[in-house]
Amino acid sequence: MLTMINTIGGVVIMVSDQAQAVKFYTEKIGFDIRMNVPFFGGKWIEVAPKDSESTLSIMEPNSQLMSPEELEIAKKSIGRNTGVWFYSSDIQSTYEEFESKGVNITKPEKQEWGGTMSLVKDLDGNIFTVLSSPEG
Repeated sequence: MLTMINTIGGVVIMVSDQAQAVKFYTEKIGFDIRMNVPFFGGKWIEVAPKDSESTLSIMEPNSQLMSPEELEIAKKSIGRNTGVWFYSSDIQSTYEEFESKGVNITKPEKQEWGGTMSLVKDLDGNIFTVLSSPEG
């Protein structure tokens, strides 16, 4: 079977204030803006680490784009665990840098499976996992 999919593009993260969220992800987390274009009365903004192919699309719930049901689901998804994880080659340094910038991050803890893990919350309380592999 021939697969024509080459990479994972990204995931949408719902936020209450897109401009503030983008500022957080670029200034505090250190991501680059990959795309910033007009989109249904607002903006489609993607951010990502410098060398990442995958992106986070930072989006506010949008009644021009979403049905009333979708809008409610989008609003309820703000401030929850995103299911997204970031890899860090030096999780202790990442923890210390984020702490110094006022990012809400838990102390890295060794996991049963051998890696080390922290949890990061953005301004809306959206939760991301930061991982380092057992080797790193």
